Amino acid sequence: MLDKGIHDNQYLQKSYNKYGKDNFIFEVIEYCEINELINKENELILKYESNKLDKGYNLAIVNEFRRNTFNDVVKTKLSKYNLTKNGNINNFMLINIETGEEFIFNTLVDGANYLIENGYSNGNPRNVRQKLSLSLRGKKVNNGYKGTIRKTCYKHEFKLIN
Repeated sequence: MLDKGIHDNQYLQKSYNKYGKDNFIFEVIEYCEINELINKENELILKYESNKLDKGYNLAIVNEFRRNTFNDVVKTKLSKYNLTKNGNINNFMLINIETGEEFIFNTLVDGANYLIENGYSNGNPRNVRQKLSLSLRGKKVNNGYKGTIRKTCYKHEFKLIN
């Protein structure tokens, strides 16, 4: 995939393209049973800290479904990249309906973390981000106990800032 320029890991692909094949070493570092692959891979990723951008090219650890589980730094970078790439939401403001306080966020991750950490939601961060995203786009979303909403969610109003 790297030779064809189609590797899923863009960070690795760009480095491979920039520095060339001869500057990379690919070798088996340990053998294990097939049912141990995921645990062994994650163990080595954590041991060598290869999921830290300054130490390696693993952007994530792997879960039992062979899907990547990204850390928060990578999630934020991917989110910002995809926002720019897709022309989606850049900056947005949350306005507390009860106090009138205004908070500006650059990412849905930051906005969702604020809502969860301040007790406005006890939901899964992914679900909170999804509701924020839909609300900012003016689509109807389920607000839990109060039916559907368009421009308010979790006791806050939204404004896009572009």
